[in-house]
Amino acid sequence: MRANILFILAVPAVISLLSTPLVKWLAHKVGAIDLPNERKIHKHPLPRMGGVALYLGFFLSLIFFLNFSATTRSLILLNAGKGIYFLGALLLVFATGIWDDIRALNPGRKFLIQLAAATIVYIGGFRISEVTGLSGGHLELGVFDYPATVLWIVGVTNAFNLIDGLDGLASGIALIASVTIFSTSLLNGEHVTAFFVLALAGSIIGFLPYNFNPATIFLGDSGSLLLGFTLSVLSTHSSTKGSTAFAIIIPLLALGLPIMDTLLAMVRRMLRSFLPESSVAGGILGKLHSMFMPDRSHVHHQLIAMGFSHRKVVFLLYFVSCVFGVGAFTVTVTNNFDASIVLLAVGIATVVGIRHLRYKEMAILRNGMLLPLYEWPVLNRTLFQGFLDLALTVGSFLLAMSLTNVGTLANRQFFSFAVITGLIQIAAFSIFGLYRGTVRFLGIGDILRMTKCVAVAVIATGIVLSILPESRTPVPLRTFVADFYILFSLIAGLRVSYHILNYFFQREAQGGKGVLIYGAGANGILTLQNILFNDFTRLKPLGFLDDDPALEGKNINGYKVFGGHWKLGRLLKKNNVEEIVIASESMKPEILRRVIRTANSQSVKVKRSKLLLEDLPADIGSERVIPGHLQEQEADVAAARQ
Repeated sequence: MRANILFILAVPAVISLLSTPLVKWLAHKVGAIDLPNERKIHKHPLPRMGGVALYLGFFLSLIFFLNFSATTRSLILLNAGKGIYFLGALLLVFATGIWDDIRALNPGRKFLIQLAAATIVYIGGFRISEVTGLSGGHLELGVFDYPATVLWIVGVTNAFNLIDGLDGLASGIALIASVTIFSTSLLNGEHVTAFFVLALAGSIIGFLPYNFNPATIFLGDSGSLLLGFTLSVLSTHSSTKGSTAFAIIIPLLALGLPIMDTLLAMVRRMLRSFLPESSVAGGILGKLHSMFMPDRSHVHHQLIAMGFSHRKVVFLLYFVSCVFGVGAFTVTVTNNFDASIVLLAVGIATVVGIRHLRYKEMAILRNGMLLPLYEWPVLNRTLFQGFLDLALTVGSFLLAMSLTNVGTLANRQFFSFAVITGLIQIAAFSIFGLYRGTVRFLGIGDILRMTKCVAVAVIATGIVLSILPESRTPVPLRTFVADFYILFSLIAGLRVSYHILNYFFQREAQGGKGVLIYGAGANGILTLQNILFNDFTRLKPLGFLDDDPALEGKNINGYKVFGGHWKLGRLLKKNNVEEIVIASESMKPEILRRVIRTANSQSVKVKRSKLLLEDLPADIGSERVIPGHLQEQEADVAAARQ
């Protein structure tokens, strides 16, 4: 058995190893040269069309095995009908890739050809006809097996095309995926699939020395499309056997990295179009179209931008692909419960890995994407807020009853109590002034009003429910206590959400001048709030300075108090400080002079923040009377306009 595996690997490996130099020569002759540009990593023109060497290794080895090996000949002939459809569709995709390597082909035409190739193999019997879950249940797709099969094949094919951005990356990942599919196919008794995918792995082994960093030839579209199409089709062939969990999970894990990179690219491009600074136009159609626009922010690009070398990125992504492969193999050999644990671990690792890539568009709570929602007029309508709060009150009461094990109520009584609770509490909210405030300008007084409204609403609910004629089973006190805490958290959280999101957005904002605030007292906090909630300031708070030793090292509203004015010189050198705002009303003149002198030595501006209460003249009359300091400001604005 081991000798057969090595033999099936060796023949295509030798063919592709020997044919690659000829393909390089041919690529130069026909003009299949990959030129550097702003989206590519390489600096010098290199031949592409490496898929020709892979195709020769794969196809010629099949001819060799058909004529010189009885065992492999029987395997090939066993599924000769399907094989003809597969090889015909593969030739169509391969020819498309060669054409695109020589002359750029329209993406729409490439997609239509891939669609046609996927349809051919579907007719040949390569289908995803059912989805099998970890619990062992089967879901027959019926008429939906065609779109599911085509979506899988076209999606995986393009996923390998997208991930082919570094020397040896796509070919190495395809090799790891091939070994994974070979192992799982062998375990599931799919010897034909195992044979074909092993021959593909051999072809990759022979080509990889030329393609690894520093590469002398690229895969090109002929190679990436060939690899993606072959692996996607062979994985569907295995899935038709429908072994537990294999039908959907094994191919997803085996091809996990290119699939994840493609889905991640589509999601983050869509999310990027909703960012405040996005230039995407055309409404929702334009945003959908942006999902398919190329960029230089794929996983491998992001890792290089983070400082990893070319080779380290490739080896790291090889390791990630191996983890996916081990996960696929483990799911195949374990029971349903253990497989669930494996999938959970892989899912958590994937989420953690994506977080470490530091995509701004993926940090939804920090990138300001949700802030424009609060500008919608409907969100500030009392009627809309009332309906939203009604859902919160009903949900809170149901959750409180579930948590406090109120299981003696009949279903009809259970839900009637929830509806009555919602109506009573919404009425209490309206009567006691919950809707008199505004989300954008929330203060301590508003929080206290929310507390009072929720408390009164819950007490009123308890009284009404206790005297209702249908209250055969009373609701215990613990349920109302739980309802108060849950409801207050929901009501307050919803209204404070704007300030939380805005705070995160300002903390993560890349633009703006770095500013230190001198004075961590009440005026300093007001100054900080003014900077955070007013876009026109174009300032980014870095922290506070204060001469009070008790405040040093503390955090005020999430910003650190670095210490007294004597630390200013070191802070200016260590941090990117462009301005200092004096917010202390009791600052001594000598200290102010020291701060200004230190700031001037580092070319840092010093400003003063003041809260002014100025009397207006009583005899305004018909003429416009403006206070002196406002006259100066208007004069400065007029001069700037001129």
